[in-house]
Amino acid sequence: MTDHNNEFTPEDVDEKIEQHMIFTTNEPLQLIGPEASADDRLIVDLQLMYSQGAPRATSDEDEQSLQYAWKRITEVAAVNQARKSGHVLPQNKRKVTMLQRDKQKNGLPEKKHTLQSRLVLIAAACVAIMVVGSMVLLLHNVRQVNTKVTVQQGNTQAGAGTGGGTPSPAVTPTPGFKPTTTNSPVKLSGNVGKNVYTWSGNKHGQVSGMYDLAWSLDSKRIASASLDVDVWDATTGNNVVSFQPFNSSTGGASILAVKWSPDGKYIASSKNGQIQIWDPITKAIVQTLTYPGFPPLASNGLLPTMSMNSYLGSYQQMSGGVMINDFDWSPDGKQLVATSPVPNGADSMAIWDLATQKTTTLKGHTDQVAHVVWSPDGKYIASSSYDGTVRVWDATTGTNIYTRNAPGPRAAASLAWSPTKGDERLLAGYSSGSIEIFDAPDGTHALSYSTHVSQGISAVAWSPDGKVVAAAGGGVKLLDAHKDALLYTYTGNTNYIRSMAWSPDGKYIATGDNMSDGGSANSDVKVWIAQ
Repeated sequence: MTDHNNEFTPEDVDEKIEQHMIFTTNEPLQLIGPEASADDRLIVDLQLMYSQGAPRATSDEDEQSLQYAWKRITEVAAVNQARKSGHVLPQNKRKVTMLQRDKQKNGLPEKKHTLQSRLVLIAAACVAIMVVGSMVLLLHNVRQVNTKVTVQQGNTQAGAGTGGGTPSPAVTPTPGFKPTTTNSPVKLSGNVGKNVYTWSGNKHGQVSGMYDLAWSLDSKRIASASLDVDVWDATTGNNVVSFQPFNSSTGGASILAVKWSPDGKYIASSKNGQIQIWDPITKAIVQTLTYPGFPPLASNGLLPTMSMNSYLGSYQQMSGGVMINDFDWSPDGKQLVATSPVPNGADSMAIWDLATQKTTTLKGHTDQVAHVVWSPDGKYIASSSYDGTVRVWDATTGTNIYTRNAPGPRAAASLAWSPTKGDERLLAGYSSGSIEIFDAPDGTHALSYSTHVSQGISAVAWSPDGKVVAAAGGGVKLLDAHKDALLYTYTGNTNYIRSMAWSPDGKYIATGDNMSDGGSANSDVKVWIAQ
């Protein structure tokens, strides 16, 4: 090498480079004039030699010295650049940074993550999510197992309001029962059982019990069935409108059933062997359905005479012998099913197409049918009879797909379907006082309650949210719909309760007295807080 002191060592080069470096590796090489010092010329000379493959190197030692000098040049340049931007690289990272810059200068790409490494990272993230989710589910299940089912009705809340009542102890779930919603405890408010108002049937000309009650779809009106149909404001009990007033001289009869149409536009009521559909605004009858093969009154003598003290005797006397005990609308409002008015008859029920009035009969029961309900999804019809059975029918074909025996002879059942979408359970409250829920298509997953209703069950209802069921008779029992748990007992009505209906908004229950029982002359409807 020439033009510099032969005693220059690599360490001396380092020192001189750090003292005289006037450029960065990102800047192009610049030659300096003769006025520059020898050290400055050395730096430039070394840069040129290294970038051109060190053509002037005369020995291996010179080449090594040049390589070492060039590395130091690039390292110092990087440090200076970092200082200009306000960052100082740690000493142990300088070499890595310089090498990366060398690779970029010579067009060498940086090492990037391969597809395999990315897949490994994604898989690891999925495993972590699964582990965390499993831990959350495990903790939730443990908490449910450790939670005791309790129903808290404070002593100060028991019997609150005009209705009165008693709280009930917690009960364990029935083994083998398949829950369809959460099994968390149902909590009722302290206002449950408080009477909102009493609607007096006596003041409105009623001289018989309340055989049926029905709320309008918007929960604003209530319709009652007795010797006529009365409709009133559900909030206050005022603004009463009467339909079909009883008149014994013109063939009046007990009205055993009343229902609002699914769209809320019409009211249907039974009379003798007919179903009459009313316009509640004009009070005009828009359609009359007569049970096939029978006139409105039993003048043909098909029915035997019953004493007033026998079962259904009082109803038969006031209905001229022909009684449609119950009926129900299809969910779409296009059809209607009604029970046969003839005991021991060949037909159990009839289905009307309301557009054409064509009928289809269902056969299977061997005694008079007491209750009938159409499932919310329209697929099934359930019926109960004094033959001691509950039957489930395919609503399209009329086929009897399941039959369940009642717990006692002639134990007819009041029926109600679960309102929860996809839940095909049926609530049955028997005249013997027992209560159960089961899957309607096949009778599986039965939940039998240990609670019984005194004097037998006349009506059952399901809360609109599907969490609570009610059974009426000698008072009303509120029960958990998913456990054998009695939640509350209502005792506000004076007499045996003949009818009951839960408001569609879930807030209230209406219960109607059966005037002929209990020795009372009252024919009242109580409206009370349900939840």
